[in-house]
Amino acid sequence: MSLRLDPDSPFPFYYQIREQLRAQILNGKLVTGDALPSEAQICVETGVSRMTARQALTQLANEGLVNRQRGRGTFVAPPKATLDSNQFPLQGYTELLGQVGMQAGARVLAQVVEPATEVVAAQLKTSPGEPVVRIIRQRLMRDEIMSLETSFYLHSRVPGLADFNLTNQSIYTLLEQRFGLSPLYAIDTVELSIAGQYEARKLKVVEGVPVVLVTRLSFLEDNQPLEFTQTIHRGDRFRSIVHRSRQQLR
Repeated sequence: MSLRLDPDSPFPFYYQIREQLRAQILNGKLVTGDALPSEAQICVETGVSRMTARQALTQLANEGLVNRQRGRGTFVAPPKATLDSNQFPLQGYTELLGQVGMQAGARVLAQVVEPATEVVAAQLKTSPGEPVVRIIRQRLMRDEIMSLETSFYLHSRVPGLADFNLTNQSIYTLLEQRFGLSPLYAIDTVELSIAGQYEARKLKVVEGVPVVLVTRLSFLEDNQPLEFTQTIHRGDRFRSIVHRSRQQLR
Protein backbone atom coordinates (compact mmCIF):
# COMPACT_ATOMS: atom_id res chain seq x y z
CA MET A 1 0.00 0.00 0.00
CA SER A 2 1.40 3.38 -1.01
CA LEU A 3 0.49 6.55 0.87
CA ARG A 4 1.08 9.88 -0.87
CA LEU A 5 0.95 13.29 0.80
CA ASP A 6 0.43 16.60 -0.96
CA PRO A 7 2.16 19.41 0.97
CA ASP A 8 0.17 21.99 -1.04
CA SER A 9 -3.20 20.49 -0.10
CA PRO A 10 -5.46 22.54 2.21
CA PHE A 11 -6.05 19.36 4.19
CA PRO A 12 -3.66 18.38 7.02
CA PHE A 13 -1.48 15.28 6.71
CA TYR A 14 -3.47 13.15 9.17
CA TYR A 15 -6.59 13.90 7.10
CA GLN A 16 -4.90 12.87 3.84
CA ILE A 17 -3.63 9.63 5.39
CA ARG A 18 -7.02 8.86 6.89
CA GLU A 19 -8.86 9.43 3.61
CA GLN A 20 -6.46 7.22 1.62
CA LEU A 21 -6.81 4.37 4.11
CA ARG A 22 -10.58 4.87 4.20
CA ALA A 23 -10.69 4.64 0.41
CA GLN A 24 -8.83 1.31 0.51
CA ILE A 25 -11.44 -0.04 2.93
CA LEU A 26 -14.54 1.36 1.20
CA ASN A 27 -13.32 0.23 -2.22
CA GLY A 28 -12.83 -3.31 -0.95
CA LYS A 29 -9.07 -3.33 -1.48
CA LEU A 30 -8.78 -3.91 2.26
CA VAL A 31 -11.33 -6.35 3.68
CA THR A 32 -12.37 -7.49 7.15
CA GLY A 33 -9.35 -8.72 9.09
CA ASP A 34 -6.71 -7.15 6.84
CA ALA A 35 -3.92 -5.32 8.65
CA LEU A 36 -3.34 -1.61 8.08
CA PRO A 37 0.15 -0.10 8.16
CA SER A 38 1.47 0.45 11.67
CA GLU A 39 2.15 3.93 13.04
CA ALA A 40 5.86 3.31 12.52
CA GLN A 41 5.34 2.20 8.91
CA ILE A 42 3.25 5.27 8.15
CA CYS A 43 5.95 7.50 9.64
CA VAL A 44 8.69 5.90 7.54
CA GLU A 45 6.64 6.00 4.33
CA THR A 46 5.29 9.56 4.63
CA GLY A 47 7.73 11.33 6.95
CA VAL A 48 5.01 12.44 9.36
CA SER A 49 5.29 12.34 13.15
CA ARG A 50 4.09 9.42 15.26
CA MET A 51 1.31 11.62 16.63
CA THR A 52 0.02 12.39 13.12
CA ALA A 53 0.00 8.71 12.16
CA ARG A 54 -1.77 7.81 15.41
CA GLN A 55 -4.41 10.49 14.82
CA ALA A 56 -5.25 9.09 11.37
CA LEU A 57 -5.61 5.52 12.66
CA THR A 58 -7.52 6.59 15.77
CA GLN A 59 -10.09 8.45 13.72
CA LEU A 60 -10.66 5.39 11.54
CA ALA A 61 -11.16 3.39 14.73
CA ASN A 62 -13.59 5.96 16.12
CA GLU A 63 -15.60 5.69 12.90
CA GLY A 64 -15.81 1.92 13.35
CA LEU A 65 -13.86 1.14 10.18
CA VAL A 66 -10.92 -0.51 11.98
CA ASN A 67 -10.10 -2.21 15.26
CA ARG A 68 -6.91 -1.29 17.11
CA GLN A 69 -5.47 -4.18 19.11
CA ARG A 70 -2.73 -3.46 21.62
CA GLY A 71 0.47 -5.26 20.72
CA ARG A 72 -0.93 -6.61 17.46
CA GLY A 73 -1.83 -3.69 15.20
CA THR A 74 -4.80 -2.16 13.38
CA PHE A 75 -7.21 -4.33 11.40
CA VAL A 76 -10.21 -3.69 9.15
CA ALA A 77 -13.39 -4.08 11.19
CA PRO A 78 -16.46 -6.04 10.05
CA PRO A 79 -19.02 -3.97 8.09
CA LYS A 80 -21.39 -1.84 10.13
CA ALA A 81 -25.02 -2.78 10.57
CA THR A 82 -27.07 -0.64 8.15
CA LEU A 83 -30.51 0.82 8.85
CA ASP A 84 -32.29 1.61 5.58
CA SER A 85 -35.08 4.19 5.55
CA ASN A 86 -37.06 5.67 2.65
CA GLN A 87 -39.40 7.81 4.70
CA PHE A 88 -37.62 11.16 4.24
CA PRO A 89 -38.36 13.72 1.52
CA LEU A 90 -35.34 14.75 -0.57
CA GLN A 91 -34.44 18.23 0.60
CA GLY A 92 -31.35 20.36 0.90
CA TYR A 93 -30.24 22.05 4.11
CA THR A 94 -31.77 25.39 3.12
CA GLU A 95 -35.17 23.87 2.30
CA LEU A 96 -35.15 21.70 5.42
CA LEU A 97 -34.57 24.55 7.87
CA GLY A 98 -36.91 26.85 5.97
CA GLN A 99 -39.68 24.29 6.34
CA VAL A 100 -39.45 24.51 10.14
CA GLY A 101 -39.19 28.30 10.15
CA MET A 102 -35.44 28.64 10.70
CA GLN A 103 -33.06 30.81 8.71
CA ALA A 104 -30.37 28.79 6.95
CA GLY A 105 -27.11 30.17 5.63
CA ALA A 106 -23.87 29.05 4.01
CA ARG A 107 -20.31 30.34 4.08
CA VAL A 108 -18.09 29.19 1.20
CA LEU A 109 -14.63 27.92 2.19
CA ALA A 110 -13.60 26.42 -1.18
CA GLN A 111 -15.10 26.36 -4.65
CA VAL A 112 -12.75 24.86 -7.24
CA VAL A 113 -12.45 22.58 -10.25
CA GLU A 114 -9.98 19.75 -9.66
CA PRO A 115 -9.20 16.16 -10.77
CA ALA A 116 -11.41 13.52 -9.17
CA THR A 117 -9.75 11.28 -6.59
CA GLU A 118 -10.40 7.54 -6.68
CA VAL A 119 -13.05 7.82 -3.98
CA VAL A 120 -14.91 10.70 -5.65
CA ALA A 121 -14.64 9.10 -9.11
CA ALA A 122 -16.13 5.85 -7.81
CA GLN A 123 -19.07 7.67 -6.22
CA LEU A 124 -19.81 9.79 -9.31
CA LYS A 125 -19.22 6.85 -11.70
CA THR A 126 -16.43 8.54 -13.61
CA SER A 127 -12.69 8.07 -14.08
CA PRO A 128 -10.03 9.24 -11.61
CA GLY A 129 -8.64 12.55 -12.83
CA GLU A 130 -11.91 13.63 -14.48
CA PRO A 131 -12.61 17.30 -13.62
CA VAL A 132 -15.06 17.74 -10.77
CA VAL A 133 -16.33 20.77 -8.88
CA ARG A 134 -15.50 20.63 -5.16
CA ILE A 135 -17.45 22.93 -2.87
CA ILE A 136 -16.77 23.22 0.87
CA ARG A 137 -19.20 25.27 2.93
CA GLN A 138 -19.95 25.94 6.55
CA ARG A 139 -23.70 25.53 6.97
CA LEU A 140 -25.26 28.06 9.32
CA MET A 141 -28.41 28.51 11.36
CA ARG A 142 -29.00 32.05 12.58
CA ASP A 143 -25.31 32.74 11.79
CA GLU A 144 -24.13 29.88 14.04
CA ILE A 145 -21.95 27.18 12.43
CA MET A 146 -23.92 23.93 12.41
CA SER A 147 -22.07 21.70 9.95
CA LEU A 148 -19.23 21.37 7.45
CA GLU A 149 -20.32 20.29 3.98
CA THR A 150 -18.08 19.03 1.17
CA SER A 151 -19.80 18.38 -2.17
CA PHE A 152 -18.61 17.10 -5.53
CA TYR A 153 -20.22 17.41 -8.98
CA LEU A 154 -19.05 16.41 -12.46
CA HIS A 155 -17.73 19.58 -14.06
CA SER A 156 -18.97 18.54 -17.50
CA ARG A 157 -22.53 18.37 -16.12
CA VAL A 158 -22.45 21.73 -14.32
CA PRO A 159 -20.03 24.00 -16.22
CA GLY A 160 -19.65 27.31 -14.46
CA LEU A 161 -20.87 26.07 -11.07
CA ALA A 162 -17.50 26.92 -9.55
CA ASP A 163 -18.03 30.57 -10.53
CA PHE A 164 -21.45 31.13 -8.93
CA ASN A 165 -21.84 32.96 -5.65
CA LEU A 166 -22.99 30.18 -3.32
CA THR A 167 -23.05 32.22 -0.12
CA ASN A 168 -26.46 31.62 1.51
CA GLN A 169 -27.56 29.91 -1.71
CA SER A 170 -29.44 26.63 -2.10
CA ILE A 171 -27.39 24.50 -4.49
CA TYR A 172 -30.42 22.35 -5.30
CA THR A 173 -32.35 25.45 -6.40
CA LEU A 174 -29.38 26.64 -8.47
CA LEU A 175 -28.94 23.24 -10.13
CA GLU A 176 -32.57 23.20 -11.15
CA GLN A 177 -32.82 26.81 -12.31
CA ARG A 178 -29.46 27.17 -14.12
CA PHE A 179 -28.71 23.63 -15.29
CA GLY A 180 -32.13 21.96 -15.42
CA LEU A 181 -30.94 19.26 -13.01
CA SER A 182 -33.09 18.02 -10.17
CA PRO A 183 -32.26 14.92 -8.10
CA LEU A 184 -34.98 12.29 -8.18
CA TYR A 185 -33.78 10.39 -5.13
CA ALA A 186 -30.82 10.15 -2.76
CA ILE A 187 -29.17 7.64 -0.46
CA ASP A 188 -28.01 9.04 2.87
CA THR A 189 -25.63 7.14 5.13
CA VAL A 190 -25.52 8.37 8.74
CA GLU A 191 -22.59 7.54 11.02
CA LEU A 192 -21.24 8.71 14.36
CA SER A 193 -17.67 10.02 14.48
CA ILE A 194 -15.53 12.53 16.35
CA ALA A 195 -14.10 15.87 15.27
CA GLY A 196 -10.47 15.78 14.22
CA GLN A 197 -8.24 18.82 14.19
CA TYR A 198 -9.43 19.99 10.77
CA GLU A 199 -13.13 19.45 11.46
CA ALA A 200 -12.92 21.01 14.93
CA ARG A 201 -11.29 24.13 13.52
CA LYS A 202 -13.94 24.57 10.82
CA LEU A 203 -16.86 23.82 13.15
CA LYS A 204 -15.44 25.94 16.01
CA VAL A 205 -15.66 23.04 18.45
CA VAL A 206 -13.19 21.19 20.67
CA GLU A 207 -11.22 18.41 18.99
CA GLY A 208 -12.58 14.98 19.90
CA VAL A 209 -16.22 15.94 20.45
CA PRO A 210 -18.89 13.72 18.85
CA VAL A 211 -20.12 14.61 15.38
CA VAL A 212 -22.60 13.10 12.94
CA LEU A 213 -21.26 12.25 9.48
CA VAL A 214 -23.88 12.12 6.72
CA THR A 215 -22.80 10.90 3.29
CA ARG A 216 -25.27 11.61 0.48
CA LEU A 217 -25.41 10.29 -3.06
CA SER A 218 -28.19 11.91 -5.09
CA PHE A 219 -29.30 10.57 -8.46
CA LEU A 220 -31.04 11.81 -11.59
CA GLU A 221 -33.97 10.08 -13.30
CA ASP A 222 -31.59 7.93 -15.38
CA ASN A 223 -29.95 6.69 -12.14
CA GLN A 224 -26.76 8.60 -12.87
CA PRO A 225 -25.21 10.22 -9.77
CA LEU A 226 -25.55 13.98 -9.61
CA GLU A 227 -23.96 14.80 -6.28
CA PHE A 228 -21.59 13.25 -3.75
CA THR A 229 -21.68 15.11 -0.44
CA GLN A 230 -20.20 14.50 2.99
CA THR A 231 -21.61 16.64 5.78
CA ILE A 232 -20.21 16.70 9.30
CA HIS A 233 -22.80 17.95 11.78
CA ARG A 234 -21.98 19.20 15.26
CA GLY A 235 -23.17 16.55 17.67
CA ASP A 236 -24.19 19.12 20.26
CA ARG A 237 -26.37 21.07 17.84
CA PHE A 238 -27.98 18.47 15.66
CA ARG A 239 -30.61 15.79 16.13
CA SER A 240 -32.90 13.87 13.83
CA ILE A 241 -36.45 12.81 14.65
CA VAL A 242 -37.80 9.89 12.64
CA HIS A 243 -41.54 9.33 12.30
CA ARG A 244 -42.72 5.77 11.72
CA SER A 245 -46.16 4.40 10.90
CA ARG A 246 -47.23 0.77 10.73
CA GLN A 247 -49.65 1.73 7.98
CA GLN A 248 -46.78 3.00 5.80
CA LEU A 249 -44.98 -0.35 6.15
CA ARG A 250 -47.88 -2.49 4.87
